[in-house]
Amino acid sequence: MNGKDRTYSTTTFLKALCLGLVAVLLAACQAEPWEGAEGGFRIGLGEDLSVVTRSTPAELGKPEAGRFSLKIVKESTGGTLYEGGYTEKTIPAAAGLYTVSAAYGSNPVLGLDSPYYRGEETGVEVTEGQTTSIALTCKVANALTSVVYNEPEKFDALFSSYGLTVAAGSSSVTIGKDQTAKSVYYRAGTVPTFRFSGTLKDNGQAVSLTLEDERLKDAATFAAAKHCILTLAVKPATSGVILTVEKVEVENVSISETIPVDWLPAPKISGFNNGENSLTYTETSNAIPAQLQYTGSLAIQDVEFSFNFQDTQEKFQALNNKTFTLSQLTEEERTLLNAASIILPSLDGTNSGQFDFTAMTSNLQTLANGADAINTINLRVKANNRWSSETPASYQIITTKPVFQVSVYPGNIWTKEFTMSALMEEQVESGNFSKLSADMAYQFSTDGKEWTNFGEDLHKADLTPGTTYYIRGLYRGDIASKVVEVKTYPIIELENGNMESWTEEERGYYYNANIFDRNPAKLRVYYPWKASSYWNTNNDFTTRNRDASTAAFSIVYRYNSFPAVSYTKDVHAGTYAAELRNTAAGRGNTSSNSSSYDFNNVPGELFLGDITVTTGGTSASPSDDHYDITPGRAFASRPTSLKFFYKYAPYTTDSWKAYIALYDETDRIIAENTVTNGDAVSSYTEATIEFNYIEDTDIVPAKIYVYFASSIHSGSSLPYHKTNVTTWYDNSQRTDETLSGSVLTIDDISLIYDK
Repeated sequence: MNGKDRTYSTTTFLKALCLGLVAVLLAACQAEPWEGAEGGFRIGLGEDLSVVTRSTPAELGKPEAGRFSLKIVKESTGGTLYEGGYTEKTIPAAAGLYTVSAAYGSNPVLGLDSPYYRGEETGVEVTEGQTTSIALTCKVANALTSVVYNEPEKFDALFSSYGLTVAAGSSSVTIGKDQTAKSVYYRAGTVPTFRFSGTLKDNGQAVSLTLEDERLKDAATFAAAKHCILTLAVKPATSGVILTVEKVEVENVSISETIPVDWLPAPKISGFNNGENSLTYTETSNAIPAQLQYTGSLAIQDVEFSFNFQDTQEKFQALNNKTFTLSQLTEEERTLLNAASIILPSLDGTNSGQFDFTAMTSNLQTLANGADAINTINLRVKANNRWSSETPASYQIITTKPVFQVSVYPGNIWTKEFTMSALMEEQVESGNFSKLSADMAYQFSTDGKEWTNFGEDLHKADLTPGTTYYIRGLYRGDIASKVVEVKTYPIIELENGNMESWTEEERGYYYNANIFDRNPAKLRVYYPWKASSYWNTNNDFTTRNRDASTAAFSIVYRYNSFPAVSYTKDVHAGTYAAELRNTAAGRGNTSSNSSSYDFNNVPGELFLGDITVTTGGTSASPSDDHYDITPGRAFASRPTSLKFFYKYAPYTTDSWKAYIALYDETDRIIAENTVTNGDAVSSYTEATIEFNYIEDTDIVPAKIYVYFASSIHSGSSLPYHKTNVTTWYDNSQRTDETLSGSVLTIDDISLIYDK
């Protein structure tokens, strides 16, 4: 094979033209009906005849079969039977004569290393029920030019840069000094122009020269399959340089020889699942698809493989440091591979195969403490007497640790203890919940560094309130979950729970007909706070008739304005306690013997929250005169009970009431309880009310409400009578006749945190 007639062939592309009857037609332009025939074409161009950039078609190598396009036209009708990509499948055709053509490349107007191949066969006959074998001879169907810089050292000495620009139509390509091995291709029949350009080293002057040569104007120089080789020379001149075209050679570059078998492409390994060099498997997960696939131009002759497992399990370590050859596997080697759940291919005369590691993946483990285990598979394949690579290609299956975390429900956290939850499926970010939970330990830490195991109940007690602790899950004894912080609730005391902070004021005058009395009695109002309100009372309602500038003209009487709550010095401890009393002395009353309006009849109330009082000007009706309690204060803890000390003096048959509640941020009740008692208690007695928490453990406390009342009744059912009431004001006492009833005394209110 000489340099001026280097010949290749698509006869090898087409040698294996056993045109079987597999009726698969690729997406194509099919205008010609099949007419029910069972004959057809089966065109095999060989596989993966890869293109490597070189100067001439011979050096460009073998075009990829898959890049050829095919066209089959029925000659009697001119209809296109098939037009589309190359396929090895049978193309069904009705009986008749056809023109079959194949083409490769885009046939550009101008381009570097862009050969265009084309072949055509006319009068190809298909007989009904038969397949037809044809041989297309594809030739270079465009033209090319290469440039040779004679004595390139002279060019390099004279020019800092230089090149030959080839132009055709509106397109141009430059072959520079570093591109001397490349060729410019152009459509057959195109007559290009050639212009040399360079920059002189000594003065930076630009030099440009259009090549003039009669042979460069002849269309025959640029016909199909013609290779025009230009040899340029240069020498210095007094005014610049002299450039000469020393030689113009025109060669034929046809393709007609058969390609030898060992010129067919080496077999290919397409990687995992058709394209991946590595896979990642999470320990404990379900098996993942893991196949290494390969193909050859001809039947696979042999497969060579080895392993480097970091996985420390014995069944995988037993495969390391060995090179296996598929055609020579011993029974012992097959047993080792089967133990690792590796499904091997077979040498069955086909041109493809695969290793299947899918079942193996579900057995893979990480290294100590969950470090990634990189398991390497080295593989090469032999077909048409060629190995896929000089050294085996490497592929990896990387085993990573599962990612998960554990938790504690908010409702299982208290001030001194908490109970964590076992692993839940939704807490597994990667990995298999069933496998993880079957081998899971749960651990506790005070600092996130030193860990101890929980007991079976996953409960931790005797903790410090308001303190952060740490929990985690531990799979397989060494793979830890994300560390989760758990903070115990703080112990929060009720502000002024000892009832020691009070504000008292005298507001307005009680009526006094003696205008000469210099010290008329004033109405006293009490608030259970010094600065800001935490506790509150319903005094603003029972004394809403309280303001008068002078006693002589006051409308305020003891029967229509009197505090329902005041402090007392009859205490359990400290200086003050709260005294709550039934009162029927409300606005609009006209008699000192009884209440004129039932809405004036209310118990004394002490509570956490705010009060809004509504009055209707001078009128007195239930719709105009009322009050609303906004319950609760901000609170973020989980007490177990409320404790207080009390005394009770019921009037007739009556009972006091206490109510406690915790709310979340949406005002949903988390815990509550109500206690009533009608027994007369003359000395301070301790009472405890449990917070009865609901079972929903997802909710978080945001507000607390505590409420005390001197009676469970109000309105017409409130027990009261005309009686004398003695109240403290600073260090003095005063007795007033008013409408009152049962009296509840409260002191030392506190929250209990037993958990």
